[in-house]
Amino acid sequence: MRDLFHNVPARRKFLRSERTEFDHLARTVLQLALARPETGLTLLHNGRNLWQLPAAGEQGHVERRLAILLGEDFLNHALHVRHRGTSCALTGWIAAPAFSRAQGDVQHLYVNGRWVRDKHLAHAVRHAYRDVLHHQRHPAYVLHLTLDPEDVDVNVHPAKHEIRLRDARQVHDFVARTLEEALAAVRPGSDAAHGIDHLPVQIAAPQQQADLALRIAEP
Repeated sequence: MRDLFHNVPARRKFLRSERTEFDHLARTVLQLALARPETGLTLLHNGRNLWQLPAAGEQGHVERRLAILLGEDFLNHALHVRHRGTSCALTGWIAAPAFSRAQGDVQHLYVNGRWVRDKHLAHAVRHAYRDVLHHQRHPAYVLHLTLDPEDVDVNVHPAKHEIRLRDARQVHDFVARTLEEALAAVRPGSDAAHGIDHLPVQIAAPQQQADLALRIAEP
């Protein structure tokens, strides 16, 4: 990386500060680490080992990776979601409303393993939180949506960060409904919420309640 611009030195003037450029690199590594937990990754910077992420096959190991990358607090408030529809499947973690953010800095959405920005899917998540989150707060989540590749147009953005869905409305409703049911399982006053109050604050309790509420069918 030291000689990246050896043949095109004029490009150097477009570089920002070392901190800014490293933040971009770190975010790219984070996105890859969340997309492919089965792959081990190490992030080094100026001789320091910042992230040592062993390959994670089991769910517990994946959750430890989440804690390293997104913080223990996210993990402690995370609800595990796993639901399969007729034409798509949704897995991942959404944070309980108590972990809402002032900005959307902990929002990671993957479609068929690729990190994307999609206004329809982002709206579906916001819609699911509409009754439990103040409109000025932002939800936190790591979600993986799997669709038939023929239903996704990935050639919308040069960097492949945006997509076009063949049936955006159907996918929107599937995501919103799935997350609504997961959040409903831990609302105050529900049987699930009372059960969680008497358990240690960890991912296992809300995960079990969300899985039960969604009546998940194993793949």
